[in-house]
Amino acid sequence: MTKRSNETEAYILGALERLLKKKAFAEISITELAKTAGVSRMTFYRYYQNPTEILTHEMSRIMTELTTKVDFYAMIPHEGLVYIMRFLKANGDFIKVLVAANEQDMLRDSIAKTLVQLSHHKGQLQDLNSREIAYYARYHSTGLTSVIVDWITKAGPETPEELATFLERIGEGAET
Repeated sequence: MTKRSNETEAYILGALERLLKKKAFAEISITELAKTAGVSRMTFYRYYQNPTEILTHEMSRIMTELTTKVDFYAMIPHEGLVYIMRFLKANGDFIKVLVAANEQDMLRDSIAKTLVQLSHHKGQLQDLNSREIAYYARYHSTGLTSVIVDWITKAGPETPEELATFLERIGEGAET
């Protein structure tokens, strides 16, 4: 993607973020979004079909960045969990946008997909079938999402390292 396309996408995402401070996600029109971003409606539609697609695209970009930067299998579990918490905190503004748009399910679904990918490395999950692994991922991703959203939106006092340690203590980061 070119620098110009990245800039246009950033303008549109920034416009959505600014508008969410004034009104509900469902009340934001394409015309208003394009105007706030400083682009034409035609330019908006060149990138997205609707405002939800802005969030979907950004969530995908963030998760791709996370999963391509980290070799989860080679990392020491604690270091991997700390890295993830730092990464999520660095992307906290987008998480706040998801919450403002009432779309935090995108974060939960992305966490669930990552848990499924990592599940074959957890010894306790070796005997589970694919349906059970999906339940495992949904169960844990819902709790993790709640903790992450609370931590980010309420400016939790914990550092990424402290939150990672807490998650390990309750079994989320433990290697078994």
